[in-house]
Amino acid sequence: MTTLRIADRATWSACGPDALDTEPAAAVHAPDLPPGGIRPVPGFDPAVEIGPKGIRSMDRATAFAVAAAGRLLDRAAPADRSRTALVLATTAGSLQTMLDLGTDSLTKPRPHQVDPGRIPVGVMNYAAGQCAIHHRITGPGVILPGGRSAPVLALRYARRLLASGRVDQVLCGASEEATPARAWLEHRTRPATAPTVPIGEGCAMLRLVADTAPGPRITAAATELDCTGDPASALATALRRALATAATDPDEIRTAATTAALDGHHDAETRALTAVLGPAATRLTAHTAIGDTSAAAAAFALLHALDATAPGDAFAVTTLDRRGLAGCLIGRA
Repeated sequence: MTTLRIADRATWSACGPDALDTEPAAAVHAPDLPPGGIRPVPGFDPAVEIGPKGIRSMDRATAFAVAAAGRLLDRAAPADRSRTALVLATTAGSLQTMLDLGTDSLTKPRPHQVDPGRIPVGVMNYAAGQCAIHHRITGPGVILPGGRSAPVLALRYARRLLASGRVDQVLCGASEEATPARAWLEHRTRPATAPTVPIGEGCAMLRLVADTAPGPRITAAATELDCTGDPASALATALRRALATAATDPDEIRTAATTAALDGHHDAETRALTAVLGPAATRLTAHTAIGDTSAAAAAFALLHALDATAPGDAFAVTTLDRRGLAGCLIGRA
C-alpha cells in the first residue's frame, strides 16, 4: 500500500484555528436548539480568512474548508495546482441550506421564489468546488458523503490518487457546520444510548504526499459493513484488516482514538478494541472538547491521536456509525 505522509495540517474547531488542546468555546444554548446546544468555532470571520469576494451565500462548512485549504497551500512550497487534488468528507453537505430552500419553496407565494444564490450552496460538492475556485486547484476534486466513516473513505481515496501518479499532493479533510437544522436532525436520529453532547463544527484538513521523507503517516484505511447485527464484530474485522495492510502488530498500537460513542456504539467499540488490541492502548475521545462534528469527528480524532502518540509509534482511529458502517485508520506519529 502507498503510505500517506502528513506534510502539514490545518484545523478550525471550538478550540480555535490550528489548536486542539486549548480551552474550547462554551456551548451555546437557545430555545430553538435541542438539549446540548451547539459549540461554534469562536471568532471565525470568512471575510477575514478568505476575503470579501464570493462569500455572501457561502455556508460555514465551506468557509472552514476554503480557509483551511488556503492555509495549507500558503505554507507549502509552490506547487503545480493541476497536480493538486482535493478530497473532502461530509455527511450531506449544508443541511441548513437544503432545509431553508425546501421551506422557502413551500412558504413563498410561488415555489420558484427562492434565493437563487443559495441553490448552488445546497449542492453536496459545493465545498470542494469553492476550494478549487478560490485556490485555483485544477486537479481532481471530490466530496465523499459517508457520515462518521467519511474521513476513512476520503483517506483511502487520497491514497488511490497518489498511487496512480495523477497528483503530487492531496488536500484531504472533513468539514461540518453547527446549525439549528443539523442540531435537530442529530438530536432526533441519535440513539438513546448515545451521550448528549453539543453539536460541534469545524474543519480538519491534511496535506498528504507519497514520499519517503520522515514524518507522521497514514499506513492503512479499512471499512466493514455490519450485516449481521453485530457491530463489534464488523469493527474488529475492519481493525484486523487495517493492521494486516499496515504490517503492524496489535501490540504496537499505543493510542486508539474512538468516535463510536456519538452513535451509541461505545460498548461495541470497546469490545472490538479489547478483542483486537487488548486493554493496553490508551483510549482517546475528541468530542468531549469540541462537540459532535459528525463527518469530521474521525478527522479530528486522527489529529488527537497524532498529538498523543510518540514519534514513530503506531496509533488507530475507529469509527462505527448508526448504520453499522465500521471504519479504521492505522498510522504512525
